[in-house]
Amino acid sequence: MRQDEFQKAKRISRAIQEYLESTGSNGSRSTDLYPYLSRKGVVEKDLNNGAKFRQFLRKLYNMGVLEKLIPQCKPQKSFSSEKFMEWRFYKVINEKSISIKTNLKKKQNNFESLTSDDEADSIINKLKPIIEKLPKKSPLSFNYTERNIRKSYPRAYEKWTERELKIAEITWNIFLKVNKVAELLKRQPSAVEKRLKKMGFIK
Repeated sequence: MRQDEFQKAKRISRAIQEYLESTGSNGSRSTDLYPYLSRKGVVEKDLNNGAKFRQFLRKLYNMGVLEKLIPQCKPQKSFSSEKFMEWRFYKVINEKSISIKTNLKKKQNNFESLTSDDEADSIINKLKPIIEKLPKKSPLSFNYTERNIRKSYPRAYEKWTERELKIAEITWNIFLKVNKVAELLKRQPSAVEKRLKKMGFIK
């Protein structure tokens, strides 16, 4: 294969891993990834929701190098036709990330945190302006019960953005306390805990 195709495949792989880690997704389709990859400039834009991206995956698959170059991709035969493939993507866990998660788990099991409450509060105060700038829905879009809950948790029921998910990941690794991450994000602790579980940071 050509050198430019090799480099393109490696760029796509890195971008896919970044997407899966930031969103906490697993088993994403090519159509889920295409908007993100096209914005990053690693795949060509087209009018068919990533047709050229899928053609490139098929080419790598036929050459027998797909698994090596884009290990996140797990192709499956389509149920509708043997001529077509379904492209599913799963986060790759490397040794470094396993080591980090193991160390964090040890700290959790020992009921330790990386910061004291005072240090956590100081970090929360510094990050508040960033949280204030996150997108917000109109108050009219929430029902009576939701509006009441938002009096205590101003960002309850807001859609999770990629930026907010990244903030949740970073601050969880610092605080190791759901209530402190929730305090920063102005969300219900139960909702934050559920999201962190979905992202694979806690069980």
